[in-house]
Amino acid sequence: MPEIAHTIELMDPRGRPQVAPGGCSPRLPNLDGKVIGLLNNGKSNFHLFLSDLDGLLTSEHATAEFIHRTKPIVPRPAPEELVQDLVTKCDAIVTGLGD
Repeated sequence: MPEIAHTIELMDPRGRPQVAPGGCSPRLPNLDGKVIGLLNNGKSNFHLFLSDLDGLLTSEHATAEFIHRTKPIVPRPAPEELVQDLVTKCDAIVTGLGD
């Protein structure tokens, strides 16, 4: 019986990240009276993290306002309209990745 060759194709799940020039935005001096966007990446349990973060920040910065949004498709970047909505309304945005 002839020997059958098996191949395994490995794929890099990281994709091709696009980093905007300019680095990070300057840190806010405080969150009092600021609007903070909390962008849920759609992964399991990430909403729990953002909910806990909202509660913690609200207890420390009572005058801050929080806007919650969720990406519609987990493995894809947030749609430009969603990003622009947050950029227009928020002083800072928190998001993350991972499970």
